[in-house]
Amino acid sequence: MKPLYLIHGEETLTKLEAADAIRAQAHRAGFTERMRHVAEANFDWRALADASANLSLFAERRLIEVTLSTARVGSDAADYIARVATEPAPDTLYLFDLPPLDRAQTESAWFAAARRAGEVIAAPLIEREQLPGWIAERLARHDFMPAPGVIELLTERCEGNLLAARQEIEKLALLVPAGTLTAEAVLAAITDVARYDPSDLSLAFLTGDLARYARVLEGLRSEGEQAPRLAWLVSEDVHALAGLILARREGVPLAQAFRTLRIWGKRQGAMERALKAIPPARIPDLIRRCALLDGQSKGQMPGDPWLTLAGLAACAHGLLDWPAAAGV
Repeated sequence: MKPLYLIHGEETLTKLEAADAIRAQAHRAGFTERMRHVAEANFDWRALADASANLSLFAERRLIEVTLSTARVGSDAADYIARVATEPAPDTLYLFDLPPLDRAQTESAWFAAARRAGEVIAAPLIEREQLPGWIAERLARHDFMPAPGVIELLTERCEGNLLAARQEIEKLALLVPAGTLTAEAVLAAITDVARYDPSDLSLAFLTGDLARYARVLEGLRSEGEQAPRLAWLVSEDVHALAGLILARREGVPLAQAFRTLRIWGKRQGAMERALKAIPPARIPDLIRRCALLDGQSKGQMPGDPWLTLAGLAACAHGLLDWPAAAGV
């Protein structure tokens, strides 16, 4: 085995499975002693270095695990990892569990030293568009052949909760015989464990995925999300879209408009789709509806903000003619 393993990212399941595989391989290789440390703010890295230098009297080989619970890898942690990479203690294997790393950190000297000395494992989030493929691969491990609609059903029920998705698939393996897996069998065996982020609502709103918009909205509400925050989020999308339409009329390049309006990442693609799908003439009405929604969510205007939120995407994409309150 290599003397050092470094796992970084924010997909919990990927990190757990990678760490479990490393532990199992280490145990088979004779690393029978295990030391585990959680490095929080003000963690004493010098004490850890001193402890690492002292071999146990009862075990010749040991595994030292360090989980960094801070948001970034600080200078002390980076120095320790670099030292371990260049001067590893004898009969010692190191396993580091790190948070997501930015580009500056993955191009740093300490990261390069870790890559040369050991193995680096990235654990990025499994995005929604990747989830069907992930589910299909996991079902195949259990000799399931999903019937049409099964993967889509599992994706809806487990989105945003990869650990629960694995547990639900393992439950299916216990309850359902291998072979063709039907939607009826899935519905009878699993629960709805999907978790959503407010940004999911924004993307569904902009792209006009009304079924997903309704599903995410209901999921966020059941998780305790507050209407004022979602009202602000959708209103930001409408005003940003209005800003893009104005910029395009003035001949401003789209990339420049994105920077000016602080539209980044996947939201850029969603905004481009919204520019094609939502006519400019519909923007004033959407702004009025957002004003109504803001007042309802703060208890300053009559009406249920959740109902207004529910209909907003359909209004934006021309599938619902729902008049805003008079005077708004």
